[in-house]
Formats: sequence, structure tokens, C-alpha cells
Amino acid sequence: NQWIILNVGGVRHQVLGRTLDRLPQSRLGRLRQCSSTTEILKICDEYYPEVNEFFFDRHSGAFSAILNFYRTGRLHLGGDMCVFSFKDDLDYWEIDENYMEPCCLQRYNQNKESLLADLNVERVTEEKERFGDGRVSFYKTLLWNLMEKPTSSFAARIFAVVSVLFIILATIVQIVNTIPNVQTKTTDGHLEENFYLVVVEEVCIAWFTLEYLLRFTSSPRKWLFFKSPLNIIDLMAILPYYVSLILIGLDNDAAQFEDVRRIVQVFRLMRILRVLKLARHSTGLQSFGYTMQHSYKELGLLVLFIAIAVILFSSLVYYAEKEDPTTKFTSIPMTFWWACITMTTVGYGDMYPITPLGKLLGSICCICGVLVIGLPVPIIVNNFADFYTNQVRRQKVLERKKSIKDAKDAGKLPPLLPLQDDDRKISSGGI
Repeated sequence: NQWIILNVGGVRHQVLGRTLDRLPQSRLGRLRQCSSTTEILKICDEYYPEVNEFFFDRHSGAFSAILNFYRTGRLHLGGDMCVFSFKDDLDYWEIDENYMEPCCLQRYNQNKESLLADLNVERVTEEKERFGDGRVSFYKTLLWNLMEKPTSSFAARIFAVVSVLFIILATIVQIVNTIPNVQTKTTDGHLEENFYLVVVEEVCIAWFTLEYLLRFTSSPRKWLFFKSPLNIIDLMAILPYYVSLILIGLDNDAAQFEDVRRIVQVFRLMRILRVLKLARHSTGLQSFGYTMQHSYKELGLLVLFIAIAVILFSSLVYYAEKEDPTTKFTSIPMTFWWACITMTTVGYGDMYPITPLGKLLGSICCICGVLVIGLPVPIIVNNFADFYTNQVRRQKVLERKKSIKDAKDAGKLPPLLPLQDDDRKISSGGI
């Protein structure tokens, strides 16, 4: 039960030997079982027998929490330490992390999962961007960084800005081209798109096509590139234009296809998808798409709730209003429209109940609609917030990785040399 001095990182801690016996399988517990200086030096970094002091070249802040665990039997996460650093210290002192108290365990696990996600982002990014060696790979890397990473260089930022401007320009042209005063009349009196605006749209399409082909050419893994949601959006923004050209050519060559022009109009409507290309440059739009993709259960539940309420209130209002000769509720299916716009609190006023009972049911329908729609919404909002936070963190991880790489390439961040083994066997040896 003699006093033992533990010097950890230059901070001395005085503790009774019996305190360390509480965990005999740990590093400090095994230290108590050592019978020679050689065994002691296998556990600690230095030993001073004249004062019974053991030196460990470890983090002193983390050790305070660990020593408190020996004294009280309760393990808490120390201060604002990095969870990985604390985990390394727990492994060094041979203490299981499951000893941690519930008050700190949740924060510990959350922080560890967050950091593991960041490390996984780096690992996945490195796996996706293995271009190989050689001059061709070097140029493919430059082109890929230019097209995919706006923060990688000044030229990449300029390219991203130009790409966004083309998307905005193409969208504006498509909108303006529908104004009758801007369109031109043919000899038979039909309105056609303005020639100059069509030329501007063709230039935009040429840019989108070139951009897609360059990105596809420089991508290290073609299949992953092709099935990426953002790349699918880019492709869908380009294809309708070329399909329209093909169908117009068929219409000119074969007049018997009367429905070709109707199909062309459908593909022209699909050109509005090019506005979704902004999702490549917007974390918010990407988060929205992720939310819709991963909230299908909540969205299905919302649709189910609304469908049940629509059927229920449509039936009730129909039977309450059908005796009125001026009613517009002529059938339950016709009443579905009224129930939908009432539950969503839109209320166009094209259909409304007249009888007192119908008005009462309409009021209840409106209130129930607010409740039904509001129930699954918080879950969907949480999915959006989680993904948005992860996307922001992912961007920061990639930016940090790039800054470290740039600093190493510029020689501003010298490499960290590995630790050298120390063969000293006696406590009086010098450095």
C-alpha cells in the first residue's frame, strides 16, 4: 500500500498501489505485478527507483480521466478530447471502452461515428479516384479535378461558374421562348420558337454535351460515373434535345407519322430537367434529392394517411350534400378533388359545401388535413438536416485533405518521422 508516483507527460500523480489493483489486467495493474526493473521498463518508458516514480510519455489530460476511473470506478470522457485520441489512450492503458458511463458513452459513440464517417469519405474518395500511373493518368487527374472539384484550383472555380451561368441561360431561354410576342409566326399562322433564342439554346446544349463527355472521359470508374444520380440528371438534360432532332427528321421524311410532333412536344417539355443540373453545384438541392430518396417510407405513410382521409371525408360530404339540387358533389370520385384541396388548405373555391352539415364536415376535414400532413413531416425534415450536415462535413473533409496535400507538395508541411526504439535498460541512461 505504498505511494506510487506516476509521471504522465510531465504531470506527476501520487496514488496508492492498492488503487491500481482494482484492474489487474490493465497496464497499471500489471505494473504492480512486476518484480524486476526489466519487467517495469517493458510497461513504462522510464523508471526512477530512488523515488519510486514511473514515467509514461503519454497525454496527461486523458490520464486524469483514466486515473479517476481507478479511484472511483467510473470512466468519463475527458474534456473536449478527440474521441479517437481518447480511444488510443484507453487501448494503451488497456482499459475497455465499455466501462464508460452512460452519460458520456452516447456522446463518445456519436463523435466516433461522425469521425468514422469522415474517414470513410476519404477512403471512398481515394478508391473512386485511382487514376493509375503514367502521363495519361496525370492529364485525366487534372481534367477530373477541373470538372468535378471547384475548390481544387482557380480554373476549376471559373469552370464551375461558367457551367452555372450556362444552366441559368438555358433555363431563361426556354422560358422566354414561350412568350407569344417573342415567338415568330409561320406562313400558315402557327407560332414557332424564336430563331435567335434557338441558336442560344443550341450553344448551351453543345456546352452541356461537351461537359458531359469530358467528365465521362476523365472519370476513373466509368460505370460508377454512369449510374451516379447527378450524372443521370445531366444526361436527361441533354438527351431530349437530340431525341427531338431525330423525331423532327423522321417527321420530315415520313409524313405518315401524325403523332411525331406530339412526341416532340413531350421531349421539349423534358428539357426543363436541365434546371436540375444546378444540384451539382448546390448542397441544398442534393440534400433535397437524398431526402426524397431515403424518406420513401415516410412519404408512403403520408400518402396512405391522405388517401384514407380523402376517401372518408369525400364519402361523408357527398352524402351530406347530394340532396341539394345545386350541389357540385355529384359523386364520391368527383368529391376527391374537394377533399384533397381542403386537406392541404389550398381551397380553390371551385367546389364547396352548402349545407350546414357539409360545412361542419369541411371544417373537420381541414383540421384533420393539417394533423395528417404534419405527422410524418418532422421525420422527413430530420433526414434532410442529417444529410445536409453530412454533406457539409464531407466538403470540409475533402477541403482539409486537399490543403494538407498542397502543403506537403509545397514543402510547408514536413513529414513526421517514425519513433525510434530506445534500448535503454537502466534508469540513469541519458537521451
